[in-house]
Amino acid sequence: MNEDIQIRPARPADAERAAVLLYSAYNHIQMTYPPQEDLSHTFIRHLEHFFREDGNRFSYQYIQIAEQRSAVVGLLLSFGGRDEARLNAAIGSWLEHEAHDDEWYVDALAVFRDAGHQGIGSRLLQTAEQQARQQHYLKIALNVALGNKEALSLYQHQHYVVTQETFLYQRQYVRMVKTLENVEQRDAT
Repeated sequence: MNEDIQIRPARPADAERAAVLLYSAYNHIQMTYPPQEDLSHTFIRHLEHFFREDGNRFSYQYIQIAEQRSAVVGLLLSFGGRDEARLNAAIGSWLEHEAHDDEWYVDALAVFRDAGHQGIGSRLLQTAEQQARQQHYLKIALNVALGNKEALSLYQHQHYVVTQETFLYQRQYVRMVKTLENVEQRDAT
């Protein structure tokens, strides 16, 4: 595991790089920074705007940043399933319901292409699992595009199990869930 990677809570100042990473996650493509293609897309501008704002699904408040040599190289967006409706309402009615109330939900995980294969995704997932336990969730879930073999491999390696196939935003996904060990039970034994 790469020791010069730091995981920290996101800050509004991370918006520019974070918006590109969110765009990357939602479009199932690995990107570099600065991006090689024109990213003046309306969607990226919206992501950047909402990232800076409090209390919505894309807010910095729900994002953990992976940083390498003081540069943002990855992120993970996650939140409690029972908060999803409130977070979605702050954005608009076009967002689909993805999480269950009894689970911590990983909405987006992305790492820039040139920072890949260093264990960053695994470390970000472990951070989300710690957050889930702190918030008293006993399972963590995510949806991954069916054809995203690299992501499927990562999640399976981290003990996430496919529970169903589903459609979100007119794309086919598999829902994956991991049951988290109850820390209180483990400490009592």
